[in-house]
Amino acid sequence: MTHRQRVLTALDHREPDRVPVDLWGSASRICNDLYFKIVEKEGWAEPGPCVRASRSGDYVDYRVSDLVDSDFRHTNIGRPKYFKPYTDQAGNTIDEWGVGTKDAAGHPTVTYHPLANAEVSDIEKHKWPFIEDPARIEGLAEQVEDWRENTDYCITSTTAVSGLMIDICPYLRGFRQFFTDLYLDPKFAHTLIGKVTDVITELYLYYLAPIGRHLDWVEFSSDHGMQDRPFVSPEMYREFFKKPYARLFRAVRKAAPSARIFMHTCGSVRKLIPDFIDMGVDILNSLQPKAAGMNSFELKKEFGSEIIFHGGLDLQGGITGSRKDAVEEAKTRIEAFGPGGGYIFAPSNHFMEDVPVDNFFALYETALHHGQYPIDIRQ
Repeated sequence: MTHRQRVLTALDHREPDRVPVDLWGSASRICNDLYFKIVEKEGWAEPGPCVRASRSGDYVDYRVSDLVDSDFRHTNIGRPKYFKPYTDQAGNTIDEWGVGTKDAAGHPTVTYHPLANAEVSDIEKHKWPFIEDPARIEGLAEQVEDWRENTDYCITSTTAVSGLMIDICPYLRGFRQFFTDLYLDPKFAHTLIGKVTDVITELYLYYLAPIGRHLDWVEFSSDHGMQDRPFVSPEMYREFFKKPYARLFRAVRKAAPSARIFMHTCGSVRKLIPDFIDMGVDILNSLQPKAAGMNSFELKKEFGSEIIFHGGLDLQGGITGSRKDAVEEAKTRIEAFGPGGGYIFAPSNHFMEDVPVDNFFALYETALHHGQYPIDIRQ
């Protein structure tokens, strides 16, 4: 099978020749520290392209993809030309949404919420991102057309923005205030969610216009869960978020008619999976196995005929110990999710700095060997 045939077969809930494997997607990057160790191990003189500026998982290097026989190539939206982050008088780094961050232990932490004291009438007046910045899509059409004509990879888009409505609204409003609004000021919450949905939809449509017809799936990243429960109850989710998410996904399907909808969410989200399916999610990541209710075998049994599973490798210990631990972790996720197709092998989030280099390669070696169909993992 070609790489793309393998993925499309799995997406149709059928068994390909082996479990497809992914790298460099929205939730399968390699953090910078680990990536540089791989570059050093391989003796490469230069790193790959830096496609982001988040101080973690900034690079994409398809030399690594070739080493692990990844089945994918992923587009990345460009950085805007007409907006540059700046530092305000309080030391906050302000992004194009007006949200401010400061470094905390080497990672950006949200410290300024531009709509913290806003009224409903202020939402439309806020300075929202300028969408039609040509730098966002520069070179994408040529890149995707080259991949489609000259390679056999499955081609997807990574996320146009980090987070969706349940993430960005708290950044704008403040976490405590926004989730209080859901109870005490629902008019404000509905208005803000609706406006953010409009902006994100416009951004995705601009991003996908030159490439949508070539894509096999479109990725979204939107954390819905904590370790032990969803951020909001299923009832509250249905009242405020389900329809806006469905509206966004419907619009994207028109721009990329052959593409599936991929959504990453960390945490305990089992109670929301039926709603995700209703909203139009085809592929679900991260399948964080130590979160409450996220047992891999149970998820496959309950939802395996309705949704594609992507990821699941345990970052909370499963792949950070010995090489033997990593091999067993890979076998467990393949054994749980692989039978019958409908599974893409990947981490439950980015490979972090506590993953040993040897473990990283052992995971993919295990997938290539033990992920062959028919799966008989314990032989």
